[in-house]
Amino acid sequence: MALQESDAVRNAGADALETTIGATPVLTIYNGTPPADETAALSGNTVLASGTLPSDWLTAASAGVKNLAGSWNITGQSGAGAGTAGTFFRILQGATPHLQGTFGATTSLNTNAAHTAPSNVLSFASTTGVALGMLVSHASLPADTRVHAFDGTTVTLTRTPTSNVTNGNSVTFSYDLATTNNSIANAQAVSVTSFTYTRGN
Repeated sequence: MALQESDAVRNAGADALETTIGATPVLTIYNGTPPADETAALSGNTVLASGTLPSDWLTAASAGVKNLAGSWNITGQSGAGAGTAGTFFRILQGATPHLQGTFGATTSLNTNAAHTAPSNVLSFASTTGVALGMLVSHASLPADTRVHAFDGTTVTLTRTPTSNVTNGNSVTFSYDLATTNNSIANAQAVSVTSFTYTRGN
């Protein structure tokens, strides 16, 4: 059996993330292939956008989950040129990066066949816009469900839906840090639409 944590422990661990990083960190968006982790040196990556987050930048944890708090607004930098697609982000305090994750536009797709629990495979007319590791959101899905695998018409999830997903239901696919458009231009104002951090179980 996998190690299990109570919500109290999960919340404490999740809240420690914001406390450890500190108030008003800097969010930076890059292009290219993400480094192996947040401590690895950048390699051919360009800063596309950057901005300071609010002093209280995450909500209080609930069931081990924290979401963005306040407005996360960043501005396109000169390296973005007339428009460059962002692929990953880092959150830094001073010169120290503390978080790294994927960045991109959110995609919503309608199922085209009825799903029956406990299957963890959903069917769609097309999976355009889906990528490995994306967060998957629907009322029937547990928190932190992600894309485990996909082909042209099906998506295999990392977690099993808690109830059936009926035909024609909208399912949302998003990156760790989501926006309405991942193409960023110099001086462009960019608003982050969602960020979720999940601790444990």
